[in-house]
Amino acid sequence: MAINNVRTACIYYMQFILLLFLYPILLIAIVIRELCNRPQETQIKGEVAIITGAARGLGRQIAIELAKRGCHIAVVDILENPAEETATYLKESFNVKSKAYKVDISDHHQLSKFHREVVQDFGDVTILVHNAALLRLSDSNPQDCEQIQKMITINFTSQLWLNQLFLPRMKSLNRGHIMAISSCAALFPSAYGQIYGPTKSAVRAYMASLRADLQSGRYKIKLTTIMPTFLNTNQYTNDFLRISGYDKLMPQLDGTMVAQQSVKAMLKGLEEITLPRTLSLVYKLQEFLPTWLRSGLSGHILPKLNLIEIQNQMK
Repeated sequence: MAINNVRTACIYYMQFILLLFLYPILLIAIVIRELCNRPQETQIKGEVAIITGAARGLGRQIAIELAKRGCHIAVVDILENPAEETATYLKESFNVKSKAYKVDISDHHQLSKFHREVVQDFGDVTILVHNAALLRLSDSNPQDCEQIQKMITINFTSQLWLNQLFLPRMKSLNRGHIMAISSCAALFPSAYGQIYGPTKSAVRAYMASLRADLQSGRYKIKLTTIMPTFLNTNQYTNDFLRISGYDKLMPQLDGTMVAQQSVKAMLKGLEEITLPRTLSLVYKLQEFLPTWLRSGLSGHILPKLNLIEIQNQMK
């Protein structure tokens, strides 16, 4: 038993030493690649994209960016009238096909029905944009069980379901793009995002796992994970930032800019980006710090909140 433990420890130490030895070489390779490799956007004119939560906000802006490039858009949302308005705007403004679908993405039966309808209406779907999400503040106090499950299903599980419905055909075509809107909450835990944050962490981990799977199968399907901080497109977020005082520490990003950067990243085949981009470096640097120090710093920097009072003010 003791010999096995020593052998196991040696294997992991050797892996660490090997990585440490290779790291300077890898850094040089990264610099050379960044200097020499300037990826161009994939042309998507005539392709078909599905965007969840596309009736308004970031999803609508992403739909506009794709439609500008000649992409046909399936507008998926639980809000029927705004979805219809968005689809009409896309058709009239950019001369593309667009149709609104009222779908509750937390219901697998509705997603299966939608899959059949959209393929019949548009043909092959080669772009999936997982944008829909439910954001509600939460701490360690008891939360409504149905609300917890709904947030998990909308923010994470629905992405698995949609991918399983549309990926088989993408694999047959050996092309496609999948974009998932995660969040910087996946990188920087918050005391007030104890459900939302983990759902976004799950999105990031799932996309990384799926990417590895597709790469091992030599599929030409590109996956992009977007991790923005707070956007100005969500009234719930706007109210929280204003009341809590977080807006002074974390200014909101413009939704149009985030949509533009996200679509460019997807079409250039980038795997992961944070918005603002500097947050990626901040995250990597803070990972060198011990957990007690990271927690201590965030505890001193971030304002102390009474979540119940804030929620009452937001009603």
